[in-house]
Amino acid sequence: MQKTITTLTSKTYHGRGAASNGDGLAAAYLEKQYKETGLKPVDTNFLQPFTYAINTFPGKMKLKSNLGVFKPGIDYIVKSTSGPGKGTCDVYLVDTLIFTDDGKLKEFLQLDVTALVVVYPKKYFKEFTASTPDLLKQLYSAAAIIELQDKKLTMALADQSFGTPVFEVLTTSFSPDIKTISFEIENELIKKHQANNVIGMIEGRSKKDSFIVLTAHYDHLGTLGRKAYFPGANDNASGVSMLLEFAHYYMENPPEYSMLFIAFAGEESGLLGSSYFVAHPLVPLAGIHFLINLDLLGTGDDGIMVVNGSVFKPAYNRLIAINEEKKLLPAIKMRGEAANSDHYPFYKKGVPCFFIYTLGGVAAYHDVQDVAKTLPLTKYREVFQLIVLFNGEK
Repeated sequence: MQKTITTLTSKTYHGRGAASNGDGLAAAYLEKQYKETGLKPVDTNFLQPFTYAINTFPGKMKLKSNLGVFKPGIDYIVKSTSGPGKGTCDVYLVDTLIFTDDGKLKEFLQLDVTALVVVYPKKYFKEFTASTPDLLKQLYSAAAIIELQDKKLTMALADQSFGTPVFEVLTTSFSPDIKTISFEIENELIKKHQANNVIGMIEGRSKKDSFIVLTAHYDHLGTLGRKAYFPGANDNASGVSMLLEFAHYYMENPPEYSMLFIAFAGEESGLLGSSYFVAHPLVPLAGIHFLINLDLLGTGDDGIMVVNGSVFKPAYNRLIAINEEKKLLPAIKMRGEAANSDHYPFYKKGVPCFFIYTLGGVAAYHDVQDVAKTLPLTKYREVFQLIVLFNGEK
């Protein structure tokens, strides 16, 4: 398990994003693992291709002030919709009185910001969008924008670019003594990025037409310029590792049901791989006995959360009974439906399913700190055992 996580989080895979074919390299790795394990393709091969649009940042990335250099991923990230740009400009700090003082608002709207880097607290972005349309238009007329983030930096993905370079900088990394900013962003908006779901199966001993499905997304957030990337150890190399562990286990312990193993692409862009599979299923959705989605499985100090636990209560109660007997986890908590991972498109089509993730431990998420060496895998084996026992229930 550790080898898989270490491999997928290495620089070789470029954060498993669209830039530099990171997700393509990861798909090839998984296909090789499927073959070596002995899984069979459902169709003619293990790959189910689809395309989608995505804004990426594979090239130059620089943010520097008159006081020093900002580090990508540590001091700043870029907004997922950011466009390209380059320049050295004076800094303009937005007076937040513009949201309550008409005079201050008028003064800002009349300012020529085209040669300025406009800086404002990110927590006021809703005020920009809720106010007059002219205010947001004025903001995006700047040479570049810096949003000051009081909390942690959390990267996201987008399928479009709005043109203006936008940086998100930690408030603690930005000094009021900064007067000038030099910046450079190279982005690439890929209109038809080809990705692949990686799908393999084991035929059941007696219930060949009924499937237990195990899923995990292997894609992540990619790169932030040429020097920084998002490793995605917990999210979701941990789930992919467990998916491969299950493949090995069920090859050695042939199940009654047929087993389907799906590693999804495009989850971080909006559950795209799972949505594509549901629209183009390789097995009948009505034939899925149960589906378990594996995502964020690297901790477990506080147990696990079962999304859809309150929806499929008898199945959830089976998990509770197994855990009470085997004493595997400190807690098994439940919540209702949530569109927060790849189980959801299946759920909306009536497929019984859970999304299981671990609780407690490290807080790294969608940032450059989500690395293999600090991922504790506290209850990894216990979660694995719980799911094996659950799948063995008739």
